[in-house]
Amino acid sequence: MLAGLVLVVALFASNSLIIAGSPPPEGVAPDQSIAQTVIQYPQLPPHFEPLGASDAELANYGIPPRPDPRKAPAAFRHWKKLVAVPRPANGTLRPTKMYHGPIRQAARVGILKNGTVALTSLNWSGYAVGAAAGTFTYDNSFVSSEWVVPVAQQPFGVCDGSWDYSSQWAGFDGLSSNDVLQAGTEADAYCSSPAQAKFYSAWIEWYPYAAVRVSVPAVQEGDLMAAEVWYTSTPPFGHAYLANLTLGQAASYAFNPPPGIIFQGDSAEWVEERPAIGNGLANLTNYVADQFNAVYANNTISGFLPGASPAGTSSYAITMACPPWTPGSSCPSSTAISTPYLYGLWTLWFYSSGPAS
Repeated sequence: MLAGLVLVVALFASNSLIIAGSPPPEGVAPDQSIAQTVIQYPQLPPHFEPLGASDAELANYGIPPRPDPRKAPAAFRHWKKLVAVPRPANGTLRPTKMYHGPIRQAARVGILKNGTVALTSLNWSGYAVGAAAGTFTYDNSFVSSEWVVPVAQQPFGVCDGSWDYSSQWAGFDGLSSNDVLQAGTEADAYCSSPAQAKFYSAWIEWYPYAAVRVSVPAVQEGDLMAAEVWYTSTPPFGHAYLANLTLGQAASYAFNPPPGIIFQGDSAEWVEERPAIGNGLANLTNYVADQFNAVYANNTISGFLPGASPAGTSSYAITMACPPWTPGSSCPSSTAISTPYLYGLWTLWFYSSGPAS
């Protein structure tokens, strides 16, 4: 057992903003046992300095792996910013009925000028780098991103008495495998005149487990968030570091895959998603526009960016389309509802459209 680790299972203290009289987002999962297996790393000791710590000390306190400052200077500068964020007292966890699964019904629609493959999907929009199986199974392979938490609202002119959902995340696998190791935020909206509601939270997940909401760091619209997800070849295999750079809060978690799941390590992704609630895909929140920055991955050998990755890999630009949609008459054909645009090598802008706007 790693020293200083704390197992956390508790009732969830919501990171939500809900106006009285409106229903909350989907209910707590009936099986709360997943929370008992999540390791939440405690506050750092006084005067602990990540820059001078050994790799073993970093791992013991759940600090993301340190990039090589000579081989990856930009990633190293970003790492220094992330690990400087204060870590408050342990939060609480709540398993949900919300699933961020593999890409659904991906269809190739063309090649962009830079050679990136353009895809459509029912649940993902974003960028992904696909590689051979095992590319990201090296110890301390990581994927990272920053993003702004969008304002959650229903489409303009819509107030239909239901919840719409959106999630922002970075992770591994799911492009061509049945698992996804990931961490991110959600921004959900409800309207039933005159009641309106918004819900924001950070979460971790190793699909096919459902997402587990975490109360630390807190999440608010407009906040600048960061996530780093990494893999180690010894348990706990999955790790997630989440930071709210606006509020100055960070937390680190570790967790193992669902039974029977083997990490493939064949893709890294940066995604705006409409999750599955139960068995069906949710309507996408009208997030309007959302920026991702510092979008990169590393397998300790090479760096991977949406705009520049090693030979033998493929980059994918993924547009989310409907149907399904509720009501079906609002989107009877394949209409784009969330589209990413790449600026430079590691900055993304997302825009909602169609019935989601």
